[in-house]
Amino acid sequence: MVLFKASGKTYSRVVRQQIHAFAYSPAEVRRDEFVLLSKNREDCASTEAQIQFVAKLGEVRAATAEELDRYFPHVDAPNRWGVLARLYWSRRLDRPFNLTHVKGLNARRYDTVQEFARLDESDELLLFQFLCETNPRVVMDFVNNAEDPESEGIP
Repeated sequence: MVLFKASGKTYSRVVRQQIHAFAYSPAEVRRDEFVLLSKNREDCASTEAQIQFVAKLGEVRAATAEELDRYFPHVDAPNRWGVLARLYWSRRLDRPFNLTHVKGLNARRYDTVQEFARLDESDELLLFQFLCETNPRVVMDFVNNAEDPESEGIP
């Protein structure tokens, strides 16, 4: 499970386009991995939760300047980022949350994350249990339907 953070300026664009951009490639990520899409805390309204959407990771690859400008116009994207992460199966959570809402999870470990982080295995288990309790519809959709449309027919 991976945490991808985005600014308030780009969060809705990341969700809508199912594309995220980074300065460098996330390490040790796997195709089809579950992704928490988090808005930076400082960009949230006082009662707004950071994690409002989840998705699955399709691929991570080098980006062209043209792609970055197209996906993220007016933010100097080619000078800020060089890697694109394609997402799929993005879903709005029924009950958005902050990592601090997950009992036992080491939320402080992820406070300083700027772009992305792999969740510790113990935190993944706690988070999965939390999602089953708070967002069962999304978890069941994930279990039953979360297939990458670009990999159909590929063994």
